[in-house]
Amino acid sequence: MKKILLTLLAAVLIMGAASAQGRKKNIDPSQLPAAATQLIQKHWPSCDISSAYIDGRKEYEVLLTDGCLIEFDLKGNWKEMKCTDGLPVTIVPVFITRYVVNRYPRQLIIDLEKLKGGYEVELTNGLEIQFDLRGNVTHVDD
Repeated sequence: MKKILLTLLAAVLIMGAASAQGRKKNIDPSQLPAAATQLIQKHWPSCDISSAYIDGRKEYEVLLTDGCLIEFDLKGNWKEMKCTDGLPVTIVPVFITRYVVNRYPRQLIIDLEKLKGGYEVELTNGLEIQFDLRGNVTHVDD
């Protein structure tokens, strides 16, 4: 009986520790890596940081006053950016901007994610397009 109780107690403690690691912790924006702060200042000069979080010591999430959400790794390199009013053109790789403007001129890029070996974008019409690092379209999902 003691072994069962000890096993259950150990399982509960392990599960509790694992769930605590996955929680977001609110942080002061001054605690963000310099690279993250510089990127925000460069591409969103008229926006302030509304809130910043560290997520289980794996990444930072930053919400800007215009509603944009940016995820960074621990070094401050962006991983994903979401803006319902469209991302700033200055942050999107030029080959992606050209492709979208030429093929979908009335659409905005609302989500940009770095993938291993490329990027994925989502447009305002819900279309998702994947690009390799050379600018070739590798997948379109509508």
